[in-house]
Amino acid sequence: MGARDARLSRLCGRAWPEGLLLDALSLSPVLDVLDVGAGDGRLVRELARRGHAGRVVGVDPTPGLGVQRASAEALPFPDARFDVVLFMRVLAHLPDQARALAEARRVLRPGGQVWGAAHGPAHLRATWAALGQPLAPGDAPPEPALTVTCPLTVTDADARFLLGTYGQAADVPGHLFPVQDAAQLLIWSLAP
Repeated sequence: MGARDARLSRLCGRAWPEGLLLDALSLSPVLDVLDVGAGDGRLVRELARRGHAGRVVGVDPTPGLGVQRASAEALPFPDARFDVVLFMRVLAHLPDQARALAEARRVLRPGGQVWGAAHGPAHLRATWAALGQPLAPGDAPPEPALTVTCPLTVTDADARFLLGTYGQAADVPGHLFPVQDAAQLLIWSLAP
């Protein structure tokens, strides 16, 4: 996913998705933030790059540099420790979402915020359609608090690369590209 996000960042001209998420949330720089499912720590590093003065902690079962090993369902922090808890593109992958949200609320200070983010239905839709793989309509997600869309142009080389990051190899017909597309992130408030 890191290589895919790096390519999307280049195409968007901004850090995808952590930069766009942080822009949309406009977090106060003094808040203590927990990033659950932090992976390689890109969101933690982006907050540091922006000069965030509050405590920033990332946790993941398979952590990258600067991220603590922990499960979303059993956070190793005392009650009421953070002002903001973020679940960026992770909730759908957790075995017990309800337990993870309960843990997030437990470590949240009174008046704090829990935010979840996932790719929206328009995320790379035109690219997949050009490749003959339109996305199947799924259940409509709940109405997001925020929708972040980054317009981009996808070339045949970009499409080939993106397919590879999904473990797929296919002949990408150059005559179908470039396509005007978008990277999309839906953001929900999951606070109590």
